[in-house]
Amino acid sequence: IEEKVMYSILQKRPKRADIYWLIHVNILSEPYRKEFKVNEIIKDDLYRIDFYLGFREPTKINLMFKEVIKDMVKNGEVDITSRYESLNKNNIIGDFKFVLSEKFLSNDSDLTFFEKIIMYSYFFMKKFSLSEEKGFGLDSSSVKIEQFPLVIHAPEKIEMKRIFSQY
Repeated sequence: IEEKVMYSILQKRPKRADIYWLIHVNILSEPYRKEFKVNEIIKDDLYRIDFYLGFREPTKINLMFKEVIKDMVKNGEVDITSRYESLNKNNIIGDFKFVLSEKFLSNDSDLTFFEKIIMYSYFFMKKFSLSEEKGFGLDSSSVKIEQFPLVIHAPEKIEMKRIFSQY
């Protein structure tokens, strides 16, 4: 599991969910392929879904994810009814929220002048490019974007001198 995923779930604002879904999209060099693989990491709690899509296939992850869920429910692999007692007795399905991790350049990075130019150029161009939310075909009402600090060359030690108060 990627560091930014663990950071998002546990450190930033801990997230509560009945089931955690880790979704990874692999864009392949062949044009027409739509496959997926499901790995159960922790039974009934944590699953990883890998999509293998040809480069000409539209990345409609929202719809594809729903199809994977339907397939898993049909095969008895997962129960997506809410675990809250009041909702479960009425067979109400839990809601889904996609959390996208977006990197930003941390001030803790100790970069050379050349590295700063490259990184600032990258993040400047990224502002004008297609967002991951739109690129993956996700419904904006079910998406939360979290900022994740990107630290490059963290300073090893900061030299500081302590000043003692005379009061």
